[in-house]
Amino acid sequence: MLVAEIMVSIFVPNSTHSINDSTDILLEVFRWAFRRIVCSSLGESAGEAVIFFIKETLRRDPIEVLWENPRAVYDEMVRLFGEGTKILISILILNINREYGLSMDPEYFLELMCNGGQSAINEIRSFIESVAKARGGR
Repeated sequence: MLVAEIMVSIFVPNSTHSINDSTDILLEVFRWAFRRIVCSSLGESAGEAVIFFIKETLRRDPIEVLWENPRAVYDEMVRLFGEGTKILISILILNINREYGLSMDPEYFLELMCNGGQSAINEIRSFIESVAKARGGR
């Protein structure tokens, strides 16, 4: 599979699984920001590999799963990367904060991902919305 095909399969959501139009647009903007931050933080090849492996283990778009069930994303990342998951998520959140002028505490974001409750999911959704809005304003 060519790199371009891998990138399309990673970042084009499954059209048979649509949350709703406005959320799809929001997630598409966040997906772009997420990919950009992961690849700039880890390097293009490593970033693409990380995203590819997360998508493969989840068998769905990781951004959609993050929106619906952050704990599932965290659990799969731990299965793939072990303790490196905490470092990877911290790097991601710190760089998102820096890039988009936000102030999410990486430790708190990890707690939210592990919590699994609806209020934690809502806070993660709010953060995703903040990133998408900041990205959209650029």
